[in-house]
Amino acid sequence: MELLYPFPREELATLIRGYPGLREIVWVQEEPRNMGPQKFMLPQLRELVGPEVTYATSGDRSARARPKGTRAAHQAEQARIVATALSV
Repeated sequence: MELLYPFPREELATLIRGYPGLREIVWVQEEPRNMGPQKFMLPQLRELVGPEVTYATSGDRSARARPKGTRAAHQAEQARIVATALSV
């Protein structure tokens, strides 16, 4: 999603209705739990589709004040995020 506010409720509802076999929505976020929009998005999505919305990040990337400092650490976390999202 690119636009969080105003929340595109109708557009998302229309998109979701286009997938009649949809069983679950996974919110995937690169940022640590204390950053990014997940605290805003999960309630909004659950209001649209119910509790079938789950949250995935890098095996729950912990809250922290700044990103990890090395390229290798960042790449390893990115790989875990993608693997987690695809396995949910």
